[in-house]
Amino acid sequence: MTNRWILQAAFLLGFLSIALSINYEILERRQSSTNSECLELLEQLDGQLCLGHRINFKIPMEVKRLGQMERKDAVIFIREMLQNIFNVFKNDSSSTGWNKKIVESFLGKLNDQIHFLNEVLEEVPQNERWTPSNFPTILRLKSYYGRLQSFLEVKGYSSCAWMVVRAEILKNFSIIRRLTNTFQN
Repeated sequence: MTNRWILQAAFLLGFLSIALSINYEILERRQSSTNSECLELLEQLDGQLCLGHRINFKIPMEVKRLGQMERKDAVIFIREMLQNIFNVFKNDSSSTGWNKKIVESFLGKLNDQIHFLNEVLEEVPQNERWTPSNFPTILRLKSYYGRLQSFLEVKGYSSCAWMVVRAEILKNFSIIRRLTNTFQN
């Protein structure tokens, strides 16, 4: 009887790991595609260079240094980053002269991917989503995006402030691309 249970458990674990690897393959393809589309839209949102306004918003180093990051943590961080980017771009960008349809399309792509990542994260047990290893990084990410929001507010959502934030978000997508590459392992 015990051997039968062990065999069933081994089969289930083997099946589960295959199912998760398939999900990560799909996730990698979809996330890569969304990254490219979002970058293309962001690059269309141009304006004056405001070099005098640039500051270092200090994105958390843990997100930049991938090291031995688990794939589930990469999903959690990407989702957190996209959600915060979405929240930043929901603000009033009318002073920029940006094409409203491009901004709406960008927000739509972000929203779709956030929903997709939420579905993927439903497969991760709740107690594995917020661990002592990733929770501090998530808090630092929230603080980082809070600094972006504050910068926009202090600068009155000016065109220059938006161009600085846009440049920072472009860097974010480079980090998201590297995080996405962890799904290939």
